[in-house]
Amino acid sequence: MKKHKKIKGRKRKTSARSHKPAPATSRSIPWALIFSVIVCAIVAGVVLRWFFSTASDGPQEAGQSSGSIKPQAPTAELTPEEETAALKKEEMELARHVMNEFPQSGGSYMLMGDLCARHGNSTDAVTFWQKSLEIDPKNFDACRNIGRIALEKEQFDQAVQLLRKALEIKPNTADLRSDIAKALMDSGRYAEAITELQDEIRLYPSSFTARFQLAEAYRQQKEYDKAIEHYEQTIKLEPEHSHAHYGLAMVYTRTGQRDKARQYLAGFRKLRDKIDSVYSTRQSGSPEYLASLRASVVKTCLDAERLYRDSGNIAKAEELLNRASGLDRNNTRCLERLASLYYKTNRAAKALECFEKIARVDPNNHFSHLNIGRVATQLRMFEKAERAFRKTIALAPNDPAGYRELARFYLRTNTNLVRAHSLAKRALTLKKSAETYFLLGWAADVNGDRASALQAMEQAMKLQPTNQKYRQIYERIKNKN
Repeated sequence: MKKHKKIKGRKRKTSARSHKPAPATSRSIPWALIFSVIVCAIVAGVVLRWFFSTASDGPQEAGQSSGSIKPQAPTAELTPEEETAALKKEEMELARHVMNEFPQSGGSYMLMGDLCARHGNSTDAVTFWQKSLEIDPKNFDACRNIGRIALEKEQFDQAVQLLRKALEIKPNTADLRSDIAKALMDSGRYAEAITELQDEIRLYPSSFTARFQLAEAYRQQKEYDKAIEHYEQTIKLEPEHSHAHYGLAMVYTRTGQRDKARQYLAGFRKLRDKIDSVYSTRQSGSPEYLASLRASVVKTCLDAERLYRDSGNIAKAEELLNRASGLDRNNTRCLERLASLYYKTNRAAKALECFEKIARVDPNNHFSHLNIGRVATQLRMFEKAERAFRKTIALAPNDPAGYRELARFYLRTNTNLVRAHSLAKRALTLKKSAETYFLLGWAADVNGDRASALQAMEQAMKLQPTNQKYRQIYERIKNKN
């Protein structure tokens, strides 16, 4: 064993804590510094490498897998032009993918046709709609859309034929007779157009479009008193209808009423300038244009989602709904469809979140509160459910659904049974249905009124004679001791 050198008459201690290195000579100092710098650099490099490698391994967003095909967030904010190009590309790629996935579905061709039409390509739109119509000859939307394009292209006979075919498929569609009337008027068939418009107004008295077109038809027929009447009705229904103001100006000019003509002409010019200013803000790249483009992508996502959900591909349907919701977070249609999907896939808590968001976005939407109550009941969140049903009744006092669901809630939870009976009665006064009679019978039974319970159950069975549940409960009440 080596002996330690003596330093100033003391032995050097071997303890690591008290160990002091011997002073280096002046010649060895630079090499020690260089060695220290190298060691520090190596350690620093290892530490930095570890830091940056682990920084990207944070927890992923809930529900997102490494194989997700959700659009990635941009590394930098896009310019309006870049966002416009990206959205158009995304929408077109989605539409093409849907057509490849569903080549035998009329819905996929409708989706592509609608997209083309929204972006001003009516020729391709008609091609895709016609393909959809070949797959489904009763496709109302395809008939109507192709008819409207024919009208725009002044192919009046074809427009009338297609629009009347659409009317045969859905006889009570609003504004469809107005479209037919326009095609008839543009081809000089005013008497036929007037008949169509009178039928439209009879079915839809508040249709300012039909009123305006009827006024135009009478003006062309030189029936100026009738024209004035319907122009005025148009403005009463739609005060900013610029063309109705112009039509009145023309009629009053023809009838020699110059002051009134100048008054309505001034009104027309004011409204026209307002409309021009609105359209000027919708140029490509403007916030208004981008908003409309996002809305277009949302519609394409929703149309595609329906096809995927119907085919059983729930994962893809959910992905599309989340994408649509990301583009428009306050879109209640997206939220309703998401809630429905979550509920049907046994994710009631997620469905409840969606319905609650709808209620925040649209506080007067009584259906959202109704659904909150139903889902909260399933989740055994009874206080929330009762509040939601009460809110439903407050928002829609003439809708039987709120009364019916609150009565069902009390019966299921075996609380407030007398109130349940009165709620079922109230629902029945608003609308008679088998379900409401059943609830009334249930409520009467638990309140000890056997005769009324049997009577209500009999009414329920009359309305739904094949419902085995109603018959079983009726027999149980009837056979009570």
